[in-house]
Amino acid sequence: MKTLDRYIVGNFLISTALWFVVMMSLRIVVDLFVNIDEFAEKSEAFTETVGNVAIYYGANSLTYFARLGGVIIVAGAITTLYVMNHTNELVAMLAAGMSLHRVVWPIILCAMLLGGLIIVDQEIAIPPLAPYLVRERDDVHGTEAFGVDFATDTTGATWLASLFTPATETMDAPLITIRRELTPGGKDYDAVASISGTSARPASQIKLGGQHGWNVQQAVLDRLAGSGRPWKETPNFREIWTSKISPQVYLTKAQEEYRRQNRRDLPADGRVVFDNPDDQVDEDYGLTIKADRFISEPPRRGKPRSGALISPQFIYRTEDGQCLGIFLAGFAAWRPPVGNRQGFWELTGGRLFYPTDLNTEELVSRKHGEWLSFLSTSRISELVDKQRVPDMRRALLIKHIRFADPINNLVMLLLGLPFILSRQRNIKASAGLCLLMVGAFYAFVHVCRYTGLSPTLAAWLPAMLFGPVSVVMLDSVKT
Repeated sequence: MKTLDRYIVGNFLISTALWFVVMMSLRIVVDLFVNIDEFAEKSEAFTETVGNVAIYYGANSLTYFARLGGVIIVAGAITTLYVMNHTNELVAMLAAGMSLHRVVWPIILCAMLLGGLIIVDQEIAIPPLAPYLVRERDDVHGTEAFGVDFATDTTGATWLASLFTPATETMDAPLITIRRELTPGGKDYDAVASISGTSARPASQIKLGGQHGWNVQQAVLDRLAGSGRPWKETPNFREIWTSKISPQVYLTKAQEEYRRQNRRDLPADGRVVFDNPDDQVDEDYGLTIKADRFISEPPRRGKPRSGALISPQFIYRTEDGQCLGIFLAGFAAWRPPVGNRQGFWELTGGRLFYPTDLNTEELVSRKHGEWLSFLSTSRISELVDKQRVPDMRRALLIKHIRFADPINNLVMLLLGLPFILSRQRNIKASAGLCLLMVGAFYAFVHVCRYTGLSPTLAAWLPAMLFGPVSVVMLDSVKT
C-alpha cells in the first residue's frame, strides 16, 4: 500500500468512525428520549433502571448498526472527499497528473470491506441475541408472559397456548394440532389429531433416544374425524384403551420365554416378573406399547390374571408412521373390560410427550413482529423451505434484501461521489446535491419494499435501475 493509499484510507476510517459514534449515539438518544417512560414504568431503583437501559441498547445497537451501516460508510466516504476538496488536496493531485479515479478506488475498496462487517453483524452477531432483541423496553429481562398464536414446528404441527411464561418455560392450556403433509414441500396439510392439556414444558427423553420435545400434563389425545381409522375410546393421561394388549398377552410371551429357557412350563401359581418384554402393537389405535418390566398379579379363581407395566411408553402413530404422541408413566395397571367398554391401562404419573424441535428461544423470538430479521439467512431459508413462517412474502423479501443490501450500499456510494469530485467551486452546493441524490436513492430503496412488489423485484429493483446510472456518473467525472 502506497503512502497516498494509507493517507486516504486513514482519513476515511477516521471519518467513518466519527460518523458511527454520531449516528449510533443519535439513534439511541432519540429512542431513549421518546420511550424513557417505558423503562420507568416499573418501580425499580435508579441503578437498576440504568442497567436495564444499558442492557436494552447494548443488544439493540447491533440491529441499529445493521440498518445504519450503509449510510455510515457513505457518510464517511463523502466526508473524506469533501475535506480533501475543501483543502484543495484534490487540486494538487490533479496538478500532479493523478486521476481522481485513483483517489476514489481505495475508498471504494475499503467501503466494501466495511460492508462485510454489516454482513458479519447480521449473520453471526445478531442471531444468537434474537431472544434478547425481541424483548420490550419494559421487560428487558424477558419475564413477562405472552400468548402463543399458531407457532409451527418442522412436523407441521401448530401450537396455541393462552399463556407462555419464559421464566418457567411453561405453556398454560396448550393446544397442539398435528397435521400431515399432503403435498411435497409442506404447502398443503391436513389435520389428523390434537393434543390438549393443562400445561406443557420442554423436556428431553433419554429413553426415547434423547429426543427433544414437550411434556404435556393432564393431556388428552384426540383423533380428528376423517383423518383415518376412528378410535373407539380417547386416550388420556389416566387411561390408555386397547382391545388387544392385555396382561394375558404378556403372560403368554413370558410362558414362551420361560419354556424356551427352562424346557418346562411356567409355574401356574405366584407372581410373574417379565423383564424387557417385546413391543406390543394394537393396529386399531395405531398403538405400540413398550415397557421395562411386566409384573403379574397372583392367579385368582374364576378371574383372569391382571398385571402392571413398569415405566411404560404408549406410542401412537398414524397409518403412515407419523408420531401423534407418546404417553409416559411410572406405572400402569390393567383394568379389565366392563360391559361394552374395552379394557385399559390405568396410568400413575401419566403425561404426554410430543417430540418437536420447537423450543423456548423460538417461541420468545416469534412474539416480535420483526423476529425474522433477527435470524441468519440460512435459518430463514430453512423456515421458508419448511413453510414455517406466517408471512411468506416478508420472509422472502428479507432473504433477498440480505443479498441486495451490500450492492445497494455500494450503488449509494457511487451515486454520491461524483458530486463531491466535481470541479464546481461551490463545494456546499455540491454537497447539497450529493445529499439529495443519496437521500432520494435511500428513500426509493425503502419505497420499493413497501409497495406490494414481488420480493425479488422489491429487493433488486433499486440496484437494477441506479446501478448502471452510478457507474456512468462516476465514469463521467472529469479527471
